[in-house]
Amino acid sequence: MININLLAEKKQAKVKTTKIRVESGLGGGQNLLLVGVLLVGLVVAGGWWWKLDGDIETWQDKHEKADQELARLEEIRKKGEEYKTQKELLAKKIDLITELKKKQTVPVHIMDQISKSLPDFLWLDSMSAANNLITIGGKATSYNAVSNFYTNLGDAGYFEDVTLGKTFVIPEGVQFSLNCKFAFQGKIAAQPAAATATSGS
Repeated sequence: MININLLAEKKQAKVKTTKIRVESGLGGGQNLLLVGVLLVGLVVAGGWWWKLDGDIETWQDKHEKADQELARLEEIRKKGEEYKTQKELLAKKIDLITELKKKQTVPVHIMDQISKSLPDFLWLDSMSAANNLITIGGKATSYNAVSNFYTNLGDAGYFEDVTLGKTFVIPEGVQFSLNCKFAFQGKIAAQPAAATATSGS
């Protein structure tokens, strides 16, 4: 009876040992699977991180290039504004010079026509012009010289309403004053056109 019991106990011990070995074998497989999953997760996370880091560097490069392009375009814009300002200033200067030339044409022409109308033995002391009214003051050696000047202005074709003012004797001869209007409308403009027609023919 004793021997039989020992054999039964040994069989039970073997069964238990086998069960423990099987259970321990199953636990090792799960650990390997878990380790594998972790490794795969680490690889995926590492790949994702590497890709994200590359994307960040790419966007940083693009951002830097965009900043450089903006700086270049800002310089171009400033140069364009400076050019525009200089162009407007130059246009204003040209307009001003053109206007001054137009205004200078009439006084120069008045002086030219009056000088052509001056007779001998007569000289001018003063001359002023306001609102197309010309006032002349001068001296002459005789009344005939003053009369000739009066006639010459009327015959020049550039003066209207020639009126002789005060005329009196002085030790040098005769002092006089005279008023007239300069008939410049159409006459000055006609001269360049006539000159152009002459040169064209």
